[in-house]
Amino acid sequence: MTNRTLLFARLFLIGSLAMWGCANQGSPEGGPYDTEPPRLVSASPQMKATEVKDRRFVLHFDEYIKLSSEQDKIIVSPPQLQPARITANGKSVTIHLEDTLKKDVTYSFYFGDAISDNNEDNPLEDFGYLVSTGKHIDSMQLSGQVVDALTYEPVADLLVGAHYTSSLTDSTLSRELFPFVSKTNKMGHFTMRGLPDTTYQVFATKDNDRNYKYNEKSEGLAFNRTNYRTSLRDSMRTDTIRIDSIVRRDTLHRDSLVTYPHTYYFPNDIALRYSVPTQVREGVERHSRPDSLICRIEFLAEPKRIPRLRSLDRPMKADSTIYWATAKGRVVDYWLRDKELIAQDSVRFILTYPKTDSLMAVHEVTDTLTFLRPKVRTERKAKKGEVEKSPLHLAFSAAKGIQAETPKDSLVLTASRPLAPFRQEVIHLEATTDSVYKPLSFTLRQDSLDRLRYEVLFARAYGGKYRIRIDSAALQDLYGAPSDSVAFAQSVQEEKELGHLVVTLQGVKEHALVQLLDKSDAVLSVQLAHVASSPTTQKGTDSLATASELTDPMLETLLKQQRGNAQTASKLPDTTRLAPPDTVRPDTLLKVPVEQCQVSFRDLKPGDYYLRLIIDTDESGDFTPGDYPKQDPEEVYYCPTTFAIKKGFTTEERWDIHAVSPFSAKPEALRKTKPEEGKKKREDKNIEYYKRWGRKKK
Repeated sequence: MTNRTLLFARLFLIGSLAMWGCANQGSPEGGPYDTEPPRLVSASPQMKATEVKDRRFVLHFDEYIKLSSEQDKIIVSPPQLQPARITANGKSVTIHLEDTLKKDVTYSFYFGDAISDNNEDNPLEDFGYLVSTGKHIDSMQLSGQVVDALTYEPVADLLVGAHYTSSLTDSTLSRELFPFVSKTNKMGHFTMRGLPDTTYQVFATKDNDRNYKYNEKSEGLAFNRTNYRTSLRDSMRTDTIRIDSIVRRDTLHRDSLVTYPHTYYFPNDIALRYSVPTQVREGVERHSRPDSLICRIEFLAEPKRIPRLRSLDRPMKADSTIYWATAKGRVVDYWLRDKELIAQDSVRFILTYPKTDSLMAVHEVTDTLTFLRPKVRTERKAKKGEVEKSPLHLAFSAAKGIQAETPKDSLVLTASRPLAPFRQEVIHLEATTDSVYKPLSFTLRQDSLDRLRYEVLFARAYGGKYRIRIDSAALQDLYGAPSDSVAFAQSVQEEKELGHLVVTLQGVKEHALVQLLDKSDAVLSVQLAHVASSPTTQKGTDSLATASELTDPMLETLLKQQRGNAQTASKLPDTTRLAPPDTVRPDTLLKVPVEQCQVSFRDLKPGDYYLRLIIDTDESGDFTPGDYPKQDPEEVYYCPTTFAIKKGFTTEERWDIHAVSPFSAKPEALRKTKPEEGKKKREDKNIEYYKRWGRKKK
């Protein structure tokens, strides 16, 4: 190596070491997170331009951007029959309208949060662009929120439309396009821009067919029949700049207030409740014959009674000798009893049933149904008329959830096949008395629809222990197959382990359903408060239906027999329709003056509970959604109080349903949709970054 080459090598090494030393003074990090969204720097035509002729618009931003893949978030108002083509390239967004421009109209392009920066995905929220084909810009706005009519949860991605009040009729929504539209975000909020200064009614719908109308009830609708007049107010707005959002090396050392001119647009508090009208279509969906014994019909809606089948093969025989019917939900099973019909490959019946036509009108129709027996591969073919005797299975079950292990518990016997008539004495129910099990009287009640279910009715005492059994072969099915043995044990907690809730209602003027909820917003129990003609008001625990107030004579007799053991008993409904053990049914039906109405929920397990009240206008026993223009959704109120139930105590509260706006009354613990925390998390990361940077500078 020559001296010249060696000299250059030494100089290169010294220079590299010097540069490394200068660059390694503070173990640099990648810098703070970018939390700022893109910013519009220019547009062609410019924002709020007038007398626009071109259908192409270009928006320029201060950084590279991208469009959300969900471009249905972008709303063009007036609505476009041909969807606009909207693309992003580099720092620009290009809009091309396919429809012809309308004269003297303000066009509003609402992007929501569809535009974000290319690196950190910071969305440009609530962004809109306005231009006009006329000589002036219609600059009015209206904004609000859409929530579910029952749960008050925000409803996202709804089309929000406004119609001029002056031209609105009952048929306008189905005949005419919304002249102005917007869309709800994840929190149900919407803002409609570019409106002329006048009066509107506002609606929101799913618009599944994207025709900018409400022409299908399945799309649902939010409405409130209020006329909204637009207005504005120029004022000053003050914001706070936090230290956390300022780079450490800046000279600002405390929070600062910044004031600037701002225009407030009204109305800005429109509140709409969205619901889907109940559309019950009646008719037969399908029919089948799963095996030789069962002819099955699945209806479109749950039947209120079991439809009659008339045999074409045995027209002179009584129905009871041909089949035995049971229903579960929308499915009705007809168990064949006639041996010749069982052996036939096909059986024919006439069925008369209600059917809904295309206009949603219900008519009775009569059809002939043919049930074909499936081909079963067996080594031995059954002889004609022979019935295969498969095992008969029995099972006991108790209530689940809030009623379990309380005096309101239930006990249900379920059979796998229809039972032949039997004596109740084959079922043995016993209760403990002084640690000794003794026979206990009960009543067996068969469900009027699901006839494979029988409820065992008896009064339960606090701290009581019960057991029930059926011996092997004690029962038989209709085909002679014997039952297996079955046993079940049940116990009730001591009263000191349970709590009670008594709430006095104020502001209720009509029939009201009061629902007890858990922290998941699920209904645990229901009470119904009626307007009463009697001036007498029951107070406190006296307002509860007790065992002596039961109207069923059969149950009252049973309670008298067990009064020595039972401290209190659950109220059993006077009906032959048994609710499944995992469904909710009213605890008590109270008839007290509504001005002093109390609802009481007894025998609650310790924990947090919530209340929701429904003004049951049509007295259907459930929430009824709206059906525009005939019917508004029934009023719903959440109690903002969390009821902490403790064992051994009665919690008494007072609830004025109008004390808090129903749109804000729902307890935070029940809310499923909450504001996004993405930006907050990014800011928190920057706080940590600045803390680390500051320590390293010391």
